[in-house]
Amino acid sequence: MSISFWWIIGGLAFFILAVCSRKQSKSDQTRKQHNESLSSIKVTKPKGLSSSQQRGLRSPAVHGWEVHRFGDNAPVGDWVQWKIGSGWFEVKGLFHRTEEAREFLRLAARADARGEPFGALLNPEPDNEHDKNAMQVVGILGSHQAPTSRVFLGYVPANVAAKVAGFPDGMPIAVELKKSRIGEVDVILNCAGLWPPAKQRREVGLETAPPKPFTKVDENALQKLDALIERMNAMPALTVKQAVTRQKMNRIDFIEDDEATIQRKMAELEADRSSSVLEDPGGIKQYDNDLAKQVEIVNEGLDGWERSGMTPAPYYSYRIAVILSKQKEVEREKDFLAAWCRHFSEVGIGQRYADLVERARKKGAFPVA
Repeated sequence: MSISFWWIIGGLAFFILAVCSRKQSKSDQTRKQHNESLSSIKVTKPKGLSSSQQRGLRSPAVHGWEVHRFGDNAPVGDWVQWKIGSGWFEVKGLFHRTEEAREFLRLAARADARGEPFGALLNPEPDNEHDKNAMQVVGILGSHQAPTSRVFLGYVPANVAAKVAGFPDGMPIAVELKKSRIGEVDVILNCAGLWPPAKQRREVGLETAPPKPFTKVDENALQKLDALIERMNAMPALTVKQAVTRQKMNRIDFIEDDEATIQRKMAELEADRSSSVLEDPGGIKQYDNDLAKQVEIVNEGLDGWERSGMTPAPYYSYRIAVILSKQKEVEREKDFLAAWCRHFSEVGIGQRYADLVERARKKGAFPVA
């Protein structure tokens, strides 16, 4: 072979090696750049929930909560709950001192189980820069007079503290631990606000008794009552068996009754609901001392009794007796009770029916058993 042939072979080999070397170099450079870009990315761990988010994830009491319902731990004396909401409130700010609250509440629960004294105190904080009505809740171990340990737990809710600030000067107030719930993250404490019973508050001049309600009795109302008494005296009295038979006849049987009968009975049941009271948004209490209204309601109840054997509610008849007693209408009350007992002394079931019968006996309107 000629020398030129080998020169051609050598040049071709050199070219191939050069190309391969260039590709390797470019690949290494690319890998290096990729590694550098990875090393420049910071790995960030997921953020945990904030305290407010954790407080929003309160589980039901059965899911991981340590629940304790405290026994009596009010101070010595006669106390009743405030008339602020339900009388209970949730202590605010516990999340700022969760560990201290956990420790105290567990010690208080242990003291409760052992019958040892414990409880809480209210500490007004008039110099609080955020709320001049602020009131601390301080947990105590030992007696209220000489506690052996005090732990600041939190605050009375601002809206409740504002209402307490409106109490008359000198009003005694206290607090009682009611229920604690200790979870992995949160602690919840319910307390009851206390003050003296109404009688004591009035005796020391901290409160005045509400005025006695005006009893609406006029001649027209008395005439309506007389007509009601005459109606009951004229109505045939039913035995218990007869009353039950009447109720069965008018009971809706969705299997046996045809559509027309069902609709009729439903209409009668609806009519027996004393709509004049039930549809009134003020409810029954506003008519407690209105004789004419009570007579109207009892008449409606008698309509239902005659239609379907549904026994009239005794509350309104009892109110009639009370109104007549207050007005010194002795004979009218006796006449009314005698007429009412003639129909419902045996068929009426419940304490109020029994109360009316007993009242009639005491007034001499019904024979003693």
